[in-house]
Order: sequence, then C-alpha cells, then structure tokens
Amino acid sequence: MIVIGLFRIDGALISLGAAGLLLALLTLLAARWNLTGLKFHLTAPRRVFANTPFNLRLSVLNQRALFGSWQLTLDLHLSKSVHLSSYARWTAARSASTSKILGAIPNRGAVAKHPCLVTSTFPLGLFCSQKQVAIDHEILVFPQALVPREFLASGQFDDAWEGEGDQASDAPGEPRGLRPYQPGDRAKQIHWPATIRALARGRDPRVREYDPPGLRPRRASVIFHSFGTDHTLIRTDLFERALALVCGTLRHFRAIGVPTNLVADFLFWKPQPTFQTEAWSKTLPLLAHATRADHTEAHDLLTEIESAPSDHALVVISDMPLEAWKHVIPDRPLILIDIRQHQFKQKDLNLQKPAAKSAS
Repeated sequence: MIVIGLFRIDGALISLGAAGLLLALLTLLAARWNLTGLKFHLTAPRRVFANTPFNLRLSVLNQRALFGSWQLTLDLHLSKSVHLSSYARWTAARSASTSKILGAIPNRGAVAKHPCLVTSTFPLGLFCSQKQVAIDHEILVFPQALVPREFLASGQFDDAWEGEGDQASDAPGEPRGLRPYQPGDRAKQIHWPATIRALARGRDPRVREYDPPGLRPRRASVIFHSFGTDHTLIRTDLFERALALVCGTLRHFRAIGVPTNLVADFLFWKPQPTFQTEAWSKTLPLLAHATRADHTEAHDLLTEIESAPSDHALVVISDMPLEAWKHVIPDRPLILIDIRQHQFKQKDLNLQKPAAKSAS
C-alpha cells in the first residue's frame, strides 16, 4: 500500500500502509515479549519403570511484573524419547500455570535434561514465536518388569517345586468340598449359598475345604549371562527384553516371599541380594545402568551354576536364543527362560464365500 501510494501520490494509501507496517512491528515485538521472563518446572517421579504410566506436572512461571503470557503451546520431549504436549491459555504476571499430563517412558536409563519447545501465535496470529528450553529433572527409568511365561506354565512356583529346601506356599491347594464351620476358619472360606441352605435346616455354616498348600523353594538364584555359540546374531533389543525378564522375575520372587540373589555377567558375577527393601533399591539402579558384557564364556556360566547352593532354585536368563547355550547346561533342576517370549503365528485365510441364506 505504501508503494502504490507513492506511485499514485495517494496520502491515504501511504497512511494505511504505514499503519499496517507499524501494527506488524508492534505485533512482532509483542510476540517476542510474550516468551520472555518465563521459567519452566517439571514435577514428576524420580524413579519409574519403563512403559508404566505416571502423572507429571508441567508448570510455567511468569516472572514479569506487569504483563501476562498468552497462548503458550509446550511440546515436551520427556527423556528425549516421548513427545508430550500441553497448552497454557493465560499465565498472569508474577503467577504460574500448571498442566497435568499422563506419560510413560519406553526405554530404561537416566536422563537429567528434557528438551521443551515453547511456541505462541499471540497476538493476532501473524507470527509464530518459538523458544527452545531444557528443563532440569533427573528421572531414573528401570526396566519393564515382565514375568516369564515359564512361571505361569509351572504354577508360579506354587505346587511346582521339586527340589531341595522347600517351604509351604501361600496358595491354597485343590478344592476338596464343603464341611461344617470350625473355630479358627476365616470368613472368606465361608460358602454363602450352602450356608444359607444349612441355616434354613438348623445346621452349622458351611466352609470350603482345600487340600494342603503346595511347595515353593526356600531360596532362589537368578543367573543372567550373554554367552552364545559362534555365528549367533547379537541384538540390542533382546538384551533390553532380557533385562525386563530379570526385573520381572526378581519382582515376582519378592512378591511370593522367596529371597533371591542376582548373579549376572554385567555385575562381574558378584551375587547381588534383591529381597530386602534396601537391597532391592540398590538392584534397580544397577539394572537401569546395565551394559551388555561381551566377554562371557561357557566356563563362566558353568562355574556359577555348579557353585550355586543345592537348596537354591536356579533360573537362567540370557539375551541369546535358547538353542545357542542350552547344550552347555549341566544336568540339574533349573528353569531356563526363553528370550523369545512372543511367537506370532500366521493365520490361515478363509477364502470361502459364506453360504447364501435360503428365503423362507
């Protein structure tokens, strides 16, 4: 409008063009001013498990004395791997606004800085202002706790232990039938339909009767190794899955009350207790920072298996396929965990046409 006004010697067009140019300049200054004087704070757990959702809060603190901040879009790259988005419509001067977000981190490890991109189209939507910040908040991510399917197939060590050093488990045995109530029976054992019928006939309440409980090992040892025969492909994703199976195994043993030691090649074969709370708190960071050992030999694995106490249940986990190391395992009662926990089967295609319905 200014150029056309100069050619046509039109003062109105020149004035309108100058006013528009001044408006664009003021809008640009306001857009940049809108992102100044801001601080960002992240409130989240310090320790989490991978792929486990948790709540976090992203706060914007406006330190300016007079003007608020408008239309802020926050794109947070949590742990540099997860993209979370938040929107702050208005943050008053000398005040703060907080957004609640649900997130989960897929990979284990420790990250202290989280990149965050702040964008705004205020005012008038003519310009998009951006500001890149790094939010300081250390998060230690433990491996995802996966319980091996071998435990589910063998009754989770209840009614399945056949080695030495056994103890009674908490799981009840097989149901046998109903019997009259006796002092000391728990209320949850009462069979209410049968009790109502018995009380209607003037008899005592009826409770469920079970066989004696099963057995489980008194102690256990989890042996982790990275040994495999030659020409076996080494995959990083299998090492991460193996750590997840180790974490799930140790967590399962703690839940059923079996003291367990972790013996791993990445810990230089030094037994690590995991049952007590303090020991468990020390084990989880070791799993979070673990790196694959590339010097494991067959004799190292055999030494640890043969030196394990006879009353310990042995669970052997590896990031290598079972066929690559199963042949070196000695003849001893133990549970071998297959790293290939998921097998996808190809479904047959049904190409037959459905039969036509007969008209009645």
